[in-house]
Order: sequence, then C-alpha cells, then structure tokens
Amino acid sequence: MRRPHEVGAALRAAREGLGLTQAEVAWATGVSRKWLSEAESGKAAVSLGLVLGVLDALGYEVEFVPQPDDFDLEAHLDRLGSTDDYQW
Repeated sequence: MRRPHEVGAALRAAREGLGLTQAEVAWATGVSRKWLSEAESGKAAVSLGLVLGVLDALGYEVEFVPQPDDFDLEAHLDRLGSTDDYQW
C-alpha cells in the first residue's frame, strides 16, 4: 500500500471481514465513528498512532516490505507526480 486511500480500503475490509460496524470498532478503540469513517475513506491527515491502534484491535499489524532490488526511486517519484495533495 502506498496511498492513504489504499490503507483506508484495507482498514474497511478488515472491519467488514470481522462483521463489525464502524460504531463498534470506534467504541472499542476509543476513536469517534467520524474519525474511523475518514480513515476508511483515505483522509491523509489521520493520526498514524490511531490507525495502528485500530489495526491492532482488528488483529492486524503493519509490516514494511522492501522494494525489489531493481526499484528505481526516481521513476517511481515521477509516476507519483506531485505530493501537493497530501497534508503533511
């Protein structure tokens, strides 16, 4: 996953796969249902710590996987284009 919307979609799939509503997960993890909805929609400005907490509560963890040896960073950045749409 490389974009916030991909993380959000994975978060939603994990929740739905467990048959849980946004309200149930929000209550269990101490976040608002609105925050969870925004996270699942891929809002870039959500807190990483809260995302990790929700993932942990759903039984998931984040794993960093290195790019292949032939990974071309410059070409990758060119494909991504501008990062102006991100809220840093």
